[in-house]
Amino acid sequence: MARRKRESPNYFLAIQITEDEIKRNVREIQEIILAKEENLSTAMIGIDTLHLTLGVYYLEDGFSIIQIKRALDKFHSQLKAADFVPPCFKVSSLGHFNHKVLYASLEENQGLEELNTLVNGVRTSLENDGVFTADDRYTPHVTISKMSKDMNRLRKLGVSRIDPSHYQEKRTAYFGQQVVKSIQLCAMNVPKTESGYYYVEHEIMFS
Repeated sequence: MARRKRESPNYFLAIQITEDEIKRNVREIQEIILAKEENLSTAMIGIDTLHLTLGVYYLEDGFSIIQIKRALDKFHSQLKAADFVPPCFKVSSLGHFNHKVLYASLEENQGLEELNTLVNGVRTSLENDGVFTADDRYTPHVTISKMSKDMNRLRKLGVSRIDPSHYQEKRTAYFGQQVVKSIQLCAMNVPKTESGYYYVEHEIMFS
């Protein structure tokens, strides 16, 4: 699969956030912000969709999907042979991208180092099998609010950013910890499932 620059990504690799503690604390931050700026309600990320994005991909057709599935399964087999132990990362403190995206950061510790090793490993393994990301950037985070979900409406309402004063009191909040249970290949353009989460095209599970 050739590297593509112009097509918009339609799939992404994800680690799903499943821990209730993290979900509750994300919801608390959202409610604090909405109490101060209710117009941001449409910019909030659904709690059931919380995840880490490991990479975004443009998969052109059915063959491309089969190719990435096989590459993921190959990587999974390599992990099993190496007696892979899933990392556990801690979610702590708030950050932002140009005040347009608010996210929960990952605490810098051994868990994050192990997570980054896993992410680099899966991305490199896919590249070796001819599957390339549509965007090389990788900043591990859990998105809480994203203005691009409803940018036109927010601009008309005069909301130009997610004001840091809305969440200042929770800037260093601890959210919880998450063991990596799987890596998922999720579809961007397929309707979400009844659970509210993305449609998962393929998944490699860790015991």
